[in-house]
Amino acid sequence: MKNRKLLKYHSYFGLISGVFLLILGISGSILVFSEDLDDLLFKPYEVHHTQQILNLDKAVSTVQQQYPRWEMRIVHFKKGESIRFNLRKLDARRDLFIHPVTCKIIADIDTNSQFTKWLLVLHYSLHGGTLGRILLFFTGILFFLSLLTGIAVYRKLIFKILLFKVGLKRKNKRVFFSTLHRYIGVWALFFNCILAITGIVLSYGVAMGGLKSPKEPNTPNMEISIERSLSQIIEKYPDFKPTYIRLPKKPDAPLIINGIFEMDAFYLSEFFNKFQIDTRTGQVRSVQKISEASILTKIYSMVSPLHYGQYGGIWIKLLYCLIGLSGPFLSISGFVIWKKRRK
Repeated sequence: MKNRKLLKYHSYFGLISGVFLLILGISGSILVFSEDLDDLLFKPYEVHHTQQILNLDKAVSTVQQQYPRWEMRIVHFKKGESIRFNLRKLDARRDLFIHPVTCKIIADIDTNSQFTKWLLVLHYSLHGGTLGRILLFFTGILFFLSLLTGIAVYRKLIFKILLFKVGLKRKNKRVFFSTLHRYIGVWALFFNCILAITGIVLSYGVAMGGLKSPKEPNTPNMEISIERSLSQIIEKYPDFKPTYIRLPKKPDAPLIINGIFEMDAFYLSEFFNKFQIDTRTGQVRSVQKISEASILTKIYSMVSPLHYGQYGGIWIKLLYCLIGLSGPFLSISGFVIWKKRRK
């Protein structure tokens, strides 16, 4: 295929997806720091008690009494620190902070009112429900196609640009933006390909989830000791660190405990290590380790950490922030080049 035709397709793919890339890029660059922003927001509700106590069972009982039939997830449970619950009920979301010793509710926050939550919904659905989810799925595909056609168009210049052998031309506005477009596109190419591919996979799951009819949770009261279950798991698997607990959404469903094994690679998701606990006997039904999973499952477990930059510290987050902003810049500069070329 000739370069002129490739450039034509590259322009069309970029122009169509460009409007949404502005939103995705800016929101994604902020969401990289969502955990840090939430930590600042939740700091007034954090308790660090001198007694290294964690009354997890009592905390669960307290929450279930006041919030019956809510889907419950325990997202933070360290000894001597506030226990954090995430409650869900169709479109409703709440964050609860429970005192680790007294088990009194310190704070009850409407999750949907938080800026990071609003931004996350914007990022994966444009606040447009199922239609917005599907639209962003196709946007991801178009963005990936624009990257592929861009590689084909500028294939002879890629290594020259990486080695700074192509000067930044300032002959006129179109030439300047064209050169800058190439530089930003080439230097951000690797990470943008990762973001596009992982974004397509994630948005497909989100779109498919939006097509299903949601059901109200019917969470049963816990009759077993979660503390005892955790102790049994840690005793048998001392290299396991539990990080996330999902209470059953319906009777006879298992209690699920996710976490990290010491030997797990840093880019694998914690949610692919899974202990299923029988809620009647307290016994472990099954154990799933990502280290023992198939290659395909391991690759799939990398999708979320790679897309959100969850595998590194502040420098990785800053890098992701800059790469995220490259998408909006490429959209704007691409539009300027296309408009000038048409004139």
